[in-house]
Order: sequence, then C-alpha cells, then structure tokens
Amino acid sequence: MTHPQLSAIEPPGAKTLRVLRPAITLVLLFGLTWLTTRTAPASYEVGRLAILVGFVLLSASAAGSLAAAVGLPRLTGFILVGMVVGPSVLAFIPSEAVTDLRLIDAFALVLIAMLAGGELKIEALRPQARAIALTTLSVTAVVWVGVALAVLALAPLVPFLAELSLPGRAAVGLLLGIWSANSSPDLTVAVIEEKHARGPLVDVILGVTIVKDVVVIVLFTLTLALVAPLLDPSAGFSTQALATLAKEVGGALVLGAALGWVFSQYLGDEDTDPRSPFATFLFAYVLVVLAEQLHVELLLVGVSAGFVIENLSPAGDRMIEGIRSVAVVIFAFFFAIAGASLDLAAVARFGPVAVALFLVRGVLTRWAAMRGTAWAGASGVVRARTWQGLISQGGVSLGLVILIRDAFPELGGGIVALAMAVILGNILGGPILLGRALADAEPEGA
Repeated sequence: MTHPQLSAIEPPGAKTLRVLRPAITLVLLFGLTWLTTRTAPASYEVGRLAILVGFVLLSASAAGSLAAAVGLPRLTGFILVGMVVGPSVLAFIPSEAVTDLRLIDAFALVLIAMLAGGELKIEALRPQARAIALTTLSVTAVVWVGVALAVLALAPLVPFLAELSLPGRAAVGLLLGIWSANSSPDLTVAVIEEKHARGPLVDVILGVTIVKDVVVIVLFTLTLALVAPLLDPSAGFSTQALATLAKEVGGALVLGAALGWVFSQYLGDEDTDPRSPFATFLFAYVLVVLAEQLHVELLLVGVSAGFVIENLSPAGDRMIEGIRSVAVVIFAFFFAIAGASLDLAAVARFGPVAVALFLVRGVLTRWAAMRGTAWAGASGVVRARTWQGLISQGGVSLGLVILIRDAFPELGGGIVALAMAVILGNILGGPILLGRALADAEPEGA
C-alpha cells in the first residue's frame, strides 16, 4: 500500500513540466497568430473579431497556467499577456480592436460584479459591519489627504504640474488623492474565487472594497465639480455635475436592485426546477444594455443586482454557482483586455514619480486599514492583512481618470499617463498581495 505522504511527493521534473507546457503553448499561439496576421490579412479582417477573441482566451488561459506554475495568481498571467499582446508591445490586439471588444468586456464586467454582489451575504457581513465602515472611512480619508500632499510635493518633477499655479496643483492633488483611495472589486473577486477563500478576512476585504468604491465615485464626482474653477478659470461650479452623480450612482443602485428582485422571482425557491444558465447570461446582457442606455455605472448595477438576488432568492446560490462555473473564462478575457488597455509608455515618462506615489499609497493604505480594523476590534489576522486586499486598482480607476481627461483636455493627457503608470504597479502587485493574505488567513477561514 502506498504511503499517503509519498503519493503527495511530485515525481522529478513535474514542476518543470508544469512550467514548460503553458510556456510552449504560449509560444505556439503567438507564432500562429503572427503568421495569421502576416500571411492572410484579407481573411483576418473578415473574421478579425472572432480570431482575436479566440486568441485572447487561449493565450490568457496558458499565461494563467504559467503564472500558477511559478506561484503567482492566474490573474497576473491574464494581465501580463494582455499587456504583451496589446498596442503598447506586440500590437497583436491594436487599439481599435480593444474598442471593438468593449461590449464583450462589459458583459464580463457585469458578471464579475454580480459575483461580487452575490458574495455580500447579509448574515456574514453583519458581524463585520463595524470593521467595514470604520476601515472604509479611515482608508478613504487618509489616502485622499496623504496622496494629495504627495502630489503637491512631487509636482516640480512633473512637467505638466510644474507649470500650474499652487491652486491648480492642489486641484490635481485632490483629484488624484481621492482617485487613489479607490480599490478594484473586479480584481478582488477574481483572486478570492481563484483561492476559494472564505472567512472574516474575505468578508471585510470584499465589503470595504465595494463600499469604498461607491464612496470614492461619489466623492470623486463632487471633487471634480468643485475644483473645476481652479483648473479652468472660465468654468464655474455646475449643479449639473451633482444631478449626473445622483443619476449615475443612485440610478445604478436602484436599477440593479429592481432588476435583481425581478430575476429573484424568476429563480424561485429551492423547490423550483433549476433555471438554465443561459437565463443568467441573458439577464447580464440586459443589465449591460440598460446601463448603457440610461448612462449609469455598470459595476454598481451588477453589484446591486447580485446582492439582491443572493439575499432575496433561496435559489440565488445556484445563480452564483452558475457564474462561478465559467468564471475562469470570464476572468481570462476581462483581465487580458484590461492589460491590453494599459499605456506602457506612461511608465517611461513618469516612472520615478509613479513609483513614489505607488509607495505612498501603499504605506497609507496599510496604516489606515490597520487603524480602522483596530478601532473596530477586529481579529489579529483581519487587522494585519486587510490592507493587502485594498491595493488593487482596475476598471473603475481607469474610468475615473478618463473623466479627468474629458473635463480638462489640456491637462488630461498628462494626468491619465501618470495615473496609468501608478495603476500598473497596483494592478500587478495587488493580486499578489491579496493572494498571500488569503493564504496566511486560511486557518482562520477554514
């Protein structure tokens, strides 16, 4: 009879094979795609979108396996392969193709958001409500003020900031400060699902991430309206911005909750025959279309719908499990496209300043999260590890800097480039830190 410990020992070369297989697969995929783009341009253009979707899914899957083989989150592989094949490096996916893939990208985002909302179970969150509230307030305030001061201090090193007056620098500092307080629900959910993590630490991290996302969107929009006269003397404070904010945030929450309630009635209870998974995907598509038509925040629509479905329908767990069953495919596509969207040239332009802001944000997040969880009387693991789940930035962060660019075209290009350079560190380092935090907390969550 084989001893259980001996059976768990890997045969010689097994780890090497786990690395070589996805690496060779990636090389073959890249070579095949390169040949396709060079030797069959006409047919490539006809079926361009289908070929790109297939290439993104296959290459992201192989890169995820390679990342897992070397001890990194699969998510890191998804993002890295997107960066490599995107417009900034190999340009297998040109910038116009990234735009063409936005609808599929939005569909993936709303499924991820529904998954995030479904993780917010009232029974599990109630004991952590104090920790979630205090940590959200602490991290938001500390990072906002601290990063704003850091931007002021570093302004002489950034050409487009050095040319501004002190009030103008302060305005940019306030915008980048509240922007820095944002964390990424999509990245957070992806790592939690990959690790199959549960427990108090997961509840606090996910709760803070989602609540803080709403808080930051509100405060960012208010700040954008308030500082407009400092950056553009011809502009004044506009109440239209407040009306837009109420519509985008409040409308998103109401729309998601209302449609979530309708879908929960369709799902029925535990005695109802299981609904087809296609019903969930059709529901997600309806959310995408309505959010776009009504101009409301898609991520909040999905989170609100998932939360209501999970907590109102006894069959909500079946819907969440249905999404989980295809989660790897969703994550692979979504985060590969996110990686392709990053402007790597920004790193060369603002590298040193971006590193400084990245470190300042990380230190402030760590201190504020530890203080907030301590005030709430959280357990030792929650106090020590929560900050590691709040570093990631993703799609919402990119969306917020685009709003700055649209509001202030003369400065917007520089601000977006600087923010992109900061996001690069957060989008790569955040999932790794969260993965380590969840691994350290595994005994508590078990």
